[in-house]
Amino acid sequence: MLDSKNLNAQLGACAALEQLRGAAAPAVPKLQVTLKADDLWLRVRAASALAAIGTPAMVALPDLLAIVSRDFAPTDPRGMEQRFISAVIFNQLLTSSKKLEGVDRDKLHHAIARSLRNQDGYARSEVSKVFRNLSYEELQPLLPSILEAIEKPAPSGEMFADGVRLNGLRVLATHQIAEGMQACIDFIRTQNPWASEHRTPEILDILVTYGANAQQFIPHLEELAHQFEKGEIDFPKHLSQQKAKAVQDAIKKIQFSQDRPKMKKIK
Repeated sequence: MLDSKNLNAQLGACAALEQLRGAAAPAVPKLQVTLKADDLWLRVRAASALAAIGTPAMVALPDLLAIVSRDFAPTDPRGMEQRFISAVIFNQLLTSSKKLEGVDRDKLHHAIARSLRNQDGYARSEVSKVFRNLSYEELQPLLPSILEAIEKPAPSGEMFADGVRLNGLRVLATHQIAEGMQACIDFIRTQNPWASEHRTPEILDILVTYGANAQQFIPHLEELAHQFEKGEIDFPKHLSQQKAKAVQDAIKKIQFSQDRPKMKKIK
């Protein structure tokens, strides 16, 4: 069916192979060929089938990394192919540090950096799941791209765009990257208001891990607490006040912190 000239038959073959999972391993070479098909959606479905097959399909990883690293086609100006295939790679294939063993790091870093600029917030968030499986040495060349993904939210997929920003902030805080503190403040200030009563404490918990280093940002936090206390336009007053209390609690923790971890800088 993959060899058929009927697109629907080829798509059906990919769907069937995806359902067969590991039992479809003999189809891996043919699916690798299908990754070069003319039809964008057929390429995406072939990638999904490979991901479902799992370990036997890891031989196709270099092909998949190359797809998400290349320039967008004129017929795909917003990178929809990259959007779907990057999710396949980082949410299904590379889900642990063990699975990253033997992966060409230069190709991996390039694919991550390119995918973090995808216009879809969901795609970026799926890519960011790989951060936790990378050492500081592996993350270091990616830090500018990670910071950019935090500071400049994706123009679409807003509902899912907070994943990459939170994961990025966690990485910066884990390795005590100085730029992460300002990024926390800016995220609280500019975040989409939906569910911000839950997200704000998460961001503050990240900021608090900087200890006494974050004391320089207390004036900014006091300003945010005051704004939340007054209430926000088109946002429930009691939830704004809930955010104000979270900020005030964080201020106290930072004020009395005795920890001053050694900081690193991206630039």
